[in-house]
Amino acid sequence: MNRKKVEQHYRDNKKGIESRLEEFRGLREASDDRLFQELSFVIFSSQSSAKKSWEAAQRIGQRGLLEKDKEDIAQVLSQEEVQYEEKKADYLIHNRKKLSQPTFNDPSTDLKLRTQIRPENLVKTRKWFAENTKGLSWKGASHFLRNIGYGDSFAILSSHTVSVLYDLEVFETSKLPKKEDEYLIMEKKVQKFSEEIGIDIQALDLVLWSLRTGEVFK
Repeated sequence: MNRKKVEQHYRDNKKGIESRLEEFRGLREASDDRLFQELSFVIFSSQSSAKKSWEAAQRIGQRGLLEKDKEDIAQVLSQEEVQYEEKKADYLIHNRKKLSQPTFNDPSTDLKLRTQIRPENLVKTRKWFAENTKGLSWKGASHFLRNIGYGDSFAILSSHTVSVLYDLEVFETSKLPKKEDEYLIMEKKVQKFSEEIGIDIQALDLVLWSLRTGEVFK
């Protein structure tokens, strides 16, 4: 693996990558339910197939299972072969409840996910989601924000992308960061690499992902 291969892969797939990023940006005005679907997808995709996780997130949203109990949700996750279905069903229910708490400005029990997104301070927004959302790591918070059109400078340090960046000698290790400070140190290296190679960091994630998986997805 070398940088020229990354650059060529981007050129070969630029149309599809830019189309996907535009699709993500289109979700900035989406409903709370639609945003929660993206949040659920990111949680489901940890240690599971991205495609199967997306199928599960769609099924759960379409069938109104977000309002149902753990067993119903876990059954869908199991059918879609999403790993740790019981735990992830717990996460979904916990997060739905947390993000639906009545507030002074909105005493309803409707989802209030959007109120936690601060476009003027996405660093603080990411930190809030990483620290307050069950089943969401720093990678997951970065992934979620990218998928709804935000986080222009955030790196998504998944096993796929870290593996490629290690091959490219951007990182000295192929191990995933476990703590906030480790994540931010590695992220700065990706930001620098992105500038050097001339590929926007959001596009770069899709390039690295598709280099490992063979397709541009989420």
